Amino acid sequence: MKNLELAQIFYEMADIYEMKGVLWKPRAYRTVARAIETMTTPVETFYKKKALREIPGVGEGIEEKIIEFLKTGKIKEHRKLVKSVPKHMLVLLHIPGMGPKKAQKLYKKLRISSVQQLEQACKRHKIAKIQGFGAKSEQDILEGIKLMRGGFGGRIPLRQAEMIGNKIVSRLKKARHVLKVSAAGSLRRKKARIRDIDIIVSTKTPSKVIETYTKMPNVKRVLAKGARKATVVLKSGVQSDIRVFPPEQWGSGLLYFTGSKAFNIEMRKKAIKKGYKLNEYGLFKGKKRVAGRTEREVFQKIGMKYVRPENREA
Repeated sequence: MKNLELAQIFYEMADIYEMKGVLWKPRAYRTVARAIETMTTPVETFYKKKALREIPGVGEGIEEKIIEFLKTGKIKEHRKLVKSVPKHMLVLLHIPGMGPKKAQKLYKKLRISSVQQLEQACKRHKIAKIQGFGAKSEQDILEGIKLMRGGFGGRIPLRQAEMIGNKIVSRLKKARHVLKVSAAGSLRRKKARIRDIDIIVSTKTPSKVIETYTKMPNVKRVLAKGARKATVVLKSGVQSDIRVFPPEQWGSGLLYFTGSKAFNIEMRKKAIKKGYKLNEYGLFKGKKRVAGRTEREVFQKIGMKYVRPENREA
């Protein structure tokens, strides 16, 4: 399945366009990248059905690039963009908390285009002298570099991720408008190394949850903010995503975003054999939702025993 490879290309295009100060393209490419990244259906299937525009964010221009990728394995515009920035500069974006604008500013001010140069600049306190940074920024960058090197490209140990995730869950549980909250993704599956902290919330007032989440004291930067989802970079340098569901979709949403992708695909296959359709919004018989309030309800309806999150790999 080429979804992850294509999503990575679009994420990289978004980062480079943001470095260049282009206003709307970064958001457009990130929207499509995230949609493709989280799909359990191969993008090739959408292409064969001539249904690429059913993917959130895909318009005529991006559709052409997806087709180009599927036919050639690359996108000319992407390769052109990569060549337009210093060779090692994109590596800086692997550092937790280092966004495109920061990387671009550091390159313009200090010609920093590698992790080694960035580390030395921090240790010599050159970063603190740049407007918009400061001594705290230097420390955050050094911690981010340490995370990247020790965590295989930005991944952090499970124990550290659990501490971060538990603090978010604990804070959201105290909010009056939050009915249920849980960690999801690789953190809930207890993988040894975690890249992002995924949070799922059940509520009847999604906008209030999103507002509470993006204004948490440990949020350093808001990357995206929508009606039912948001992405932030925490002060620790770790990225955290939240998705909000109404009570009747809580179980199916938690199931879907816990993953893994391979496990979700198998679940969907079993649902289809039973005459159902399964997605993050519920288990459906035709247009009628027949399950979705809890994970166990979904498992039971399609004739499966409940599978513990840490065992949901295939």
